[in-house]
This record gives sequence, structure tokens and C-alpha cells, in this order.
Amino acid sequence: MAKKEELSPIAKRRGKLVYEAFQEEPDDRDILFQSSVMAHCYLPRREPDLKPNEIWQAESGKFSLYVMPMPIRNPVTHEMQYLGLPYGVKARIILATLNTIALKSQNRIIDMPANSVTDFNNYMGFSESGSQVSTVRDQISRLASCVVRMTYDGTEGQHNINLPLVSGFTLFPERNPDQLLLWPSQIELSEAYFHNLMEHAVPLAKSHLTALSNNATAIDWYTFLAHRLHRIQPNKPQFLGWQTIKAQFGGDYNRMTDFRANFKKVHRLVKSLYTDARVEEKGARGLMLHFSQTPIPKRLITNGLNDKL
Repeated sequence: MAKKEELSPIAKRRGKLVYEAFQEEPDDRDILFQSSVMAHCYLPRREPDLKPNEIWQAESGKFSLYVMPMPIRNPVTHEMQYLGLPYGVKARIILATLNTIALKSQNRIIDMPANSVTDFNNYMGFSESGSQVSTVRDQISRLASCVVRMTYDGTEGQHNINLPLVSGFTLFPERNPDQLLLWPSQIELSEAYFHNLMEHAVPLAKSHLTALSNNATAIDWYTFLAHRLHRIQPNKPQFLGWQTIKAQFGGDYNRMTDFRANFKKVHRLVKSLYTDARVEEKGARGLMLHFSQTPIPKRLITNGLNDKL
């Protein structure tokens, strides 16, 4: 008889987070807010294979996302260098956290704690290990040193929205001048982005994001469903073909069969948390989306904004 394979500590912790999130009552959920623009186009899911100064671009229908790296002057070598593009689950959860701080304070200028990377890390639900803290600092460095722009092709021309703009940051190059550690003293959201956030923020369950924090595609699909499903008319479901889904969520895949097999697993994981999401699998054709309640009851959203972090 084959010996049962033991789960790794990480897999056990992930399973525990999913179970705890599933058990959580909707009325008890803490809220994080994501920008609605991030329900259409997404940051890279893994570190892109691009030149240091190359622009990342993602498109979905009339929406386009551009992430433009900007060089930083190394205070030791005095040379200009790039810190890289933000990517992965942590960049997404960091952005949602910054959005939430801005909305709760009703202020687009966010003062960052001077030396509280660990506290900021803990609030987001990540572990206290040195590698996790280092990764969070790295992703904030990348977000802070990039210009992020969303464009929308409307009937009256192209609309442009700039995402978080950093007004100040500090570099700590003493240990290794080749690896700049950046911690912004202040993050300023652009006026257009902040107003868009005030009007169209997508409320997400913090426990769900934590449970999905090893899978960027799952976070993107969860955000998409949270934004889309409650806008569908009850008697008019919307169909998404696999080609459309792959164009938005499967840029890393060449073969449709590989993408579809993996995405079905992603969908079932998201559905295990967002249990009110009514999505039918239509075999090789695609998915049928039906009107569904949001993962956060609407009556809790105002209360969530009034709560302190």
C-alpha cells in the first residue's frame, strides 16, 4: 500500500486559511477595497521577462494598463538603476491595503509608518518571517518607483487614470548598494484615481484574499467576480467564452487545453470561498455568469469604512 504523501507546512497553513475563511460568517468579514480598474486589467502575475526599462502592458476590451518603471539614483554609486516592476499576490494585496487606508481616512495622502514594515506586513495577513517582510518591502519599492496608468477608450476619447503616485521615499543602501531597499515616507494617490476609488471601489473579504495569497490568478478572478456578478441583471446571465477568459487571465499560457484545465481549478478554489458566486461551467465552451450577491454584504460596506484600521 502506497504511503500517503505528507503535506508541506505551507500547504497545511494554506488549507487552514481556506477552511477558516469558508467558516467565517459574512457579517464578520473584514474588508479590503480594490480599485475597479484592477477588476479589468491586472499587474503581472509573476516577474516579467522584460528589460529593466521596458513597459508592462495589459489589455482587456476598452481598458489598458501600463506599468512604467522609473530609474532611481543610487545614493552610493550615484548611478541610475531600476528596482523592477510590481508583480504577484503581494503587490495586489498591498495596493488593496493602501486603497483601504485612503478610503477610511478620506485622504488621498497616506503617511507611512517610518519603521513599521513588520506591522504593515502583519496587517495584510502575511507571516512575520524575514523573507515575507523582505518581499513586502521589495514590492512596495517597485510600486513606489513605477508610474502606473490605466486608460479607457470611451465615446468622447481616451480617459487616463494614474494609480498611486509616491511623493517621497527613503533609500537604505548601506548593506548592499546593488539592492536598494525603499520605504516610502508618504504615498499620494492621484486625484483622479482617488475619486474613482471613492465612487467605484470593489469591496473584498480580507480573509478571502489571505486564503488566496499564493495564487495571483485566483485573486484576479475573485476580484473580477466580486465586481461583475452583482451588476448582471437577474434574468440575463452573461456568457464568457474560453478565448475571452484566456485573453484576460491566461497570458502565460500558449495552449488552451493547459489554461482551461488550470483555470477550472482556480475557479473552484475561488468558489469555495465566494460561495454566493453563481457561475456555471459550460464544458469546452466557457462559463455562464449569473447575478450573485457580493462577497461583502452591502450594509457592511459603510460600517467597514467607518472602522479604524
